[in-house]
Amino acid sequence: MLINRRSLFGAAAVAVGSLISGREVFASQTDQKQWDIVVVGAGGAGLSAAVHAANSGLSVLVLEKTSAVGGSTLMSSGQWAVAGSRFQRDLGIEDTRELFIQDMLNFGKRMNDPSLVQAFVDASKIEYEWILAHGVSPRYLIANAGMSVPRAHFFEPKEVLDLYTRQLTRMNVPIRFNSPAHRLFFDPKNKRINGVYVTYNNKKALVRARLGVILATGGFARNKNLLKKYAPACSEAFVLCGKGSTGDGMIMAQEFGADLLDMAYIQPTYGYLPHPESSRDKTSAFYAGGIIVNRAGRRFINESLSYKTIGALALQQPEGRTYIVFDDLIRRQALTKDPRERQYIGEQGKAHRGFVAASIRELAAKAGINADVLQQTVSLYNETAPFGKDILGRQTLTYTYGKPLPITEPPFVAIEASAALLTTYCGLHVNPLMNVVNVFGEEIHGLYAAGEVTGGVHGASSVSGTGFAKAFAMGRIAVEALKAQI
Repeated sequence: MLINRRSLFGAAAVAVGSLISGREVFASQTDQKQWDIVVVGAGGAGLSAAVHAANSGLSVLVLEKTSAVGGSTLMSSGQWAVAGSRFQRDLGIEDTRELFIQDMLNFGKRMNDPSLVQAFVDASKIEYEWILAHGVSPRYLIANAGMSVPRAHFFEPKEVLDLYTRQLTRMNVPIRFNSPAHRLFFDPKNKRINGVYVTYNNKKALVRARLGVILATGGFARNKNLLKKYAPACSEAFVLCGKGSTGDGMIMAQEFGADLLDMAYIQPTYGYLPHPESSRDKTSAFYAGGIIVNRAGRRFINESLSYKTIGALALQQPEGRTYIVFDDLIRRQALTKDPRERQYIGEQGKAHRGFVAASIRELAAKAGINADVLQQTVSLYNETAPFGKDILGRQTLTYTYGKPLPITEPPFVAIEASAALLTTYCGLHVNPLMNVVNVFGEEIHGLYAAGEVTGGVHGASSVSGTGFAKAFAMGRIAVEALKAQI
């Protein structure tokens, strides 16, 4: 058979025609109403997008495949990273947009997109101020992973989500629960994404979106197949995230050539206690000065590094079991830095989820750690780290903040900890307007994404508080871009 240019394009046309016809068969009906914007996902990013769309006078529908709002946002610790806040100024902390951007680029090993980082940092401040103006305020502030200064503003996640849901209720914005989206609809006439195929009330339907679709579907930590494909080392990690985090949005966008970013940097988060039930079952005592050892009593990493970098290596330790070891001075410092620590080490001589002893050897015996090795490890650390000579390179408490302390003041504490996969922090390549980009760097018209489903913001490692902030900030950005089309 002779194959020429005409026959080749003819065959392609038939194939595309068959594909479109197949999607039309999937949709047994089409919603009568055409919305301006359809948002897929009702976590932080989706709710933010819906609120700002409705506030702009646009008609918006939210599709949520589970039975409730919140997703992984609800399960998060509620850290919002923002620079130059009044909260910081009132505490005498000097922080700037430029420092925040540099922290993110440096911590991400400059594998993140600088233009996207800048867009996020600016939108984070705007959305933070919007939340404050609507009566929700942070409770405290700490320096956490990747921060040169304290920048993690802690909110109660439910309070923030409730603010957005109240706004949607006030404006009569519908949220369709138990409505999983399956495929995107590409309008060949307008050459853009103009809808989404969804199952609702056990019926399959095409929901049309005049301006476009915003994917806010979260990550894929609960999709074993995707984890084995992109992060096999994490496929057996304990998962702690929204039950809807199965990668739906990323998969749907890939059908239309969407590019992916940061897939090589999926890592679990360190500091979670055995069998955690929520994001609160976590300690960051190592960022207050504690050291991390395995069951043999040996340190295996610089404790000032990202909790994701630590998490990846912690999973490789024998039985995946590690311990955070510290003294009473560090215990008190940890309480000062992060009030969440009260549930574990709030009282001297007591550790509600760990071990306490008057000496390092006694502590090792209680925790099941090699006593001789742990004693040697602590002694060597005390002789080197506080003087800038740590053999593993620890010079700070976290990133560039703080200085190592000797572990000398009893009683001593050991808390067993490991890593849990909360987020995947990678995904769809978006430009600074949150428009999804294909593998050739071209915009996929009508398709936007916000929150954890996106890549490019974090790069090789994520600064604490940028995931929570990213959701709400990106939702705003996407809507602003869609409004510009009118």
